[in-house]
Amino acid sequence: MNQVWSTPVKAPLYPTFPVEYKAVKILSIVYRSDIELIQADLPAGLVATSDCVMVHCYDMPDVQGMGQVQEANVMVGVKTDFGGEVISGGFSTNLIISSDVGLAQGREVHGQPKKLGNVSLQARGDTHVAEIWRNDIRAFRATTPYKYQRSEIAELENIFSFKNNINHKVIPNIDGSIAINQITTRTLRDVEVYEFWSGPTTVELAPHIQVPLYRHPVIEPVLACYWVADFKLKPGAIVHDYLAVEK
Repeated sequence: MNQVWSTPVKAPLYPTFPVEYKAVKILSIVYRSDIELIQADLPAGLVATSDCVMVHCYDMPDVQGMGQVQEANVMVGVKTDFGGEVISGGFSTNLIISSDVGLAQGREVHGQPKKLGNVSLQARGDTHVAEIWRNDIRAFRATTPYKYQRSEIAELENIFSFKNNINHKVIPNIDGSIAINQITTRTLRDVEVYEFWSGPTTVELAPHIQVPLYRHPVIEPVLACYWVADFKLKPGAIVHDYLAVEK
């Protein structure tokens, strides 16, 4: 039983590492917000490094063990020095995904705050449009010109190290106590970018109690990047265990 990865044992819900993502279309939107509001929503020990919010909207046609999936990952730049080692990356404040498999894997393995919902990434004439929905209520919409100008992924990485995803993993015991309370990290690996474009953007947030993007309001749109890539998810690491410190 020590080798069980997911239940039921004879039909596990999600695959083991590595998980391959092929021909993923991504619209990454960046806007400036209030760094004090960002800091207020971070767990203890994490420090906001930027006033920027980065929203990645994914159209993933070929995900190992999941099939066709749409997802949105809302991130803010953070750093931490638990144990004296400085780690920086993008902390996920909200995630919306169309797959129950991806939702369970994200919560149970990575500690990502995933919820079921719908993410739309479309080319409407000369405009890329990205939208995030839950309960048939739209929480986010962004637009950018279709393939405005060629660029490089460094344009996003210079804002903060988004490929290193930092999460707050909390899982309760059956008796109501907390079983896991950790800061975790994992990095996208074997990233192969086939095309990358950037351009100006508009960003619209709508109040939604289940997808509270409105807590980090738009002060200034910065840019949007449309890109196509392959990548893999591989095992990550436990950065900090709050429960171990309490003992």
